[in-house]
Amino acid sequence: MTALDNYGQGVGIWQMTDAPSIPGAVGALADGIIPRTVMRFASASARGATLSGSYAPVEGMATYLQDVNRLEVYDGSSWVTPPQSLSSTTSGLSVASGFSQLDFAGYREGRNVMVDVFLARTGSTISESGGNIADTVCCTLPAGWRPTHQTINGFWDSGVASGGFVTGTDGICTLRSATGDVTNGSNLRLHLNFLITT
Repeated sequence: MTALDNYGQGVGIWQMTDAPSIPGAVGALADGIIPRTVMRFASASARGATLSGSYAPVEGMATYLQDVNRLEVYDGSSWVTPPQSLSSTTSGLSVASGFSQLDFAGYREGRNVMVDVFLARTGSTISESGGNIADTVCCTLPAGWRPTHQTINGFWDSGVASGGFVTGTDGICTLRSATGDVTNGSNLRLHLNFLITT
């Protein structure tokens, strides 16, 4: 058996000159194809017990672990999770009255989302008392860039004062605490990081 597949994958093809053997032909085909598919294992330990010795993993081999629902690829020395593609946006932010938008960016890789908002306070002073301020809506995140399962806490900073805010599944960002007054002309940087569930 000297011929290989036409796709350059190194799969041996049983030849007419080989001794007749249906089990041999099927076994050779399976041995060539199975290591190049996504193999399923109950766990990493089950994979390790199977892929050893002459069946040890080779670079590019892919497996799916059923106990953790994870795809992994062998990079030549270890099993790694393939990186997710990165998507981003800089549009769609809705700014509440009393604020103006200076900048906005959202980044998503897999289920991880990070949002940065830069706003200027154009309305009257939001007074701080004992670390608290009146709940003040400052903006609404665009659809697709909002928490999917619960209200998420974030933080903001103006360089003079800082505090916390919350964002719900509706995308509304509400300032809730501060270390000082939020005065007219203050520039607030809001940061939020969360995992989406859908």
